[in-house]
Amino acid sequence: MAFAVPDVLARKFDKRFALFDADGDGVLTKDDFEAAAAQFLAAFDVPADSDKGRDVLAAYASMWNALIHSADDDSDGQLTRAEFVAYLAGDEFRAHGYEVTAGRVAESVLTVCDTDNDGRISYEEFAAIPGISALPDEERRQVFDRLDTDTSGHLGLDEIHAAQRDFYRSTDPDAPGNLIFGRL
Repeated sequence: MAFAVPDVLARKFDKRFALFDADGDGVLTKDDFEAAAAQFLAAFDVPADSDKGRDVLAAYASMWNALIHSADDDSDGQLTRAEFVAYLAGDEFRAHGYEVTAGRVAESVLTVCDTDNDGRISYEEFAAIPGISALPDEERRQVFDRLDTDTSGHLGLDEIHAAQRDFYRSTDPDAPGNLIFGRL
């Protein structure tokens, strides 16, 4: 049974779909997720065959596998925008899908972004993330400051998870996590 997705969630999920759709063909495939992982690793000059590189590739592959097995309603091996949005708005993702999809990716990318290995992300490290790096300087700083909920000047894993959970779950249009991929 189809249900109405709140507008703020639909806008966020549409944005996330577009960011994943590397080739812009209107569907998500395994290739899109591999391209996203490769782009991320390239931005930080991390070889795919390094420990960190393999972990990022595995996290994106795990996310793709979870999505395709849970959201591919017509079993065609790709996800339409409607399938993607319905899954993210649905009970399965809300109950435990985050941990095996976006949560797993967040943890793996944190280790790559954390170039000084201090267990947190500085503004400079944050500013190098693909997608974030394309934002205007002022917007990038505003996003970082909103996500830095403890005002430490760094983002920890707990803040990254909180921001991602806001993005994927919150219907509050002012939730800080809504900015994690730039303004809606």
